Amino acid sequence: MPDHESIRRLRACAQALAGGARKASAVTVVRRVLAIQAQDATAADLGIRVRGRDITAQAIRTAYEKERSIVRNWYMRGTLHTIPSDDARWVLQLLSPADPCRNQPPLPATGPGR
Repeated sequence: MPDHESIRRLRACAQALAGGARKASAVTVVRRVLAIQAQDATAADLGIRVRGRDITAQAIRTAYEKERSIVRNWYMRGTLHTIPSDDARWVLQLLSPADPCRNQPPLPATGPGR
């Protein structure tokens, strides 16, 4: 059975945080890990840059806004994920609830006596 340090190394490599798996563009970084989860743009950008090789903030903005090679959306659990735009449709179909109202809290009761 692997020790804790071996497990940490394996997890870091799987998440492209170690092991020399640095990619040269924002889209290749995101494709390598499928998705970068972050609740704000700065954190998402840092998640991409830490996994990349010499990727600038401007290169990431270009990937979002001009190339449109990566997109950010609420794909699961109400958290934002950045994914390759080529994967957006199938990921959304896979992770969307069959009944979108099923995951919503009930509306508050209104009217007299409530």
